[in-house]
Amino acid sequence: MALYGTIDPYVPGTSFSNYIEHIEYFFSSNNVPDERKKDLFMTFAGMATFEELKLLYPSTDLKTLSYAEITKKLKERFDKVDNELVSRYKFRCRKQGPSESNENFILAVRLLAESCDFGQFRDTAIRDQLLFGLSDRKLQKRLLSEDELTLKTAERIIKSSEIAVNQADAINEDPNINSVKYRLGRRGEYSAQKIEYRGRERSRGRAYRGFYDRYDRSRSRSGPSAGQRSSNRGRYANFVCHFCKLRGHIQKHCYKYKDSQKGSVKFVGDVSKQDTARDDVHDYFKRLQDDYSSDSDSSDSGRSKLSLGPQGADKASQ
Repeated sequence: MALYGTIDPYVPGTSFSNYIEHIEYFFSSNNVPDERKKDLFMTFAGMATFEELKLLYPSTDLKTLSYAEITKKLKERFDKVDNELVSRYKFRCRKQGPSESNENFILAVRLLAESCDFGQFRDTAIRDQLLFGLSDRKLQKRLLSEDELTLKTAERIIKSSEIAVNQADAINEDPNINSVKYRLGRRGEYSAQKIEYRGRERSRGRAYRGFYDRYDRSRSRSGPSAGQRSSNRGRYANFVCHFCKLRGHIQKHCYKYKDSQKGSVKFVGDVSKQDTARDDVHDYFKRLQDDYSSDSDSSDSGRSKLSLGPQGADKASQ
């Protein structure tokens, strides 16, 4: 006999009662008789469930047990129920998660309330926990503003608030709705972006122009020739050079004047020779003056010529 549908193995840590309820639907849809339920359950439940049964019945043959006995023992093993105090503590600590929807939060609170045994106080406890656990402060204020807030009213407000927010987001995200307003809004955004871009470009252009102006002024002061200087910029714009007769600089900063003065520069190798020649000439004229002042007699002129040094000796010999 072919079976319709599939049953996954039981995963430890999940609700075993829900697993049994699911497998019962599978048995009912396939018209499985009671004598075959245990065999099919042992086949579908998986190896982890089979090993757990071997631990629960170490010295008993599993073939002698019924399907009802096996499932009851496994429920007690896997679905350990907390006592009433622990269940109420978990119920009171339940808060809405950051990404949890309002509807899922309502269902989670209702599920926790099932194991708390509130009795007639059940609806009131669920209403209070929904109000305390909401993450939306504006929605809490709206619930508190209700005169006679019941569980049904609180659930309706919480669900409708989330639906309204989702619909508003969908309307705002659709460009086809209120297209004229959408285009105008987009145009305003583009205009603002364009104005901001132009402002940045203008400030950047001013900065660049200031830099190039300073660069041009520095080039005008340190150019290769005085003729390249600007006549309307700089400190000496109205001055005329006495050397080159050009406007815009003075003789002190004239490059033509500096170039003309390069010939008078003394080099290190030529200083000693020029000084030596100048000292020789100075000594010669000094001795000549002394000789002529001491004795003007012509008889002593020969002696004076002999004492003139090498130059006098050369002239006397001539």
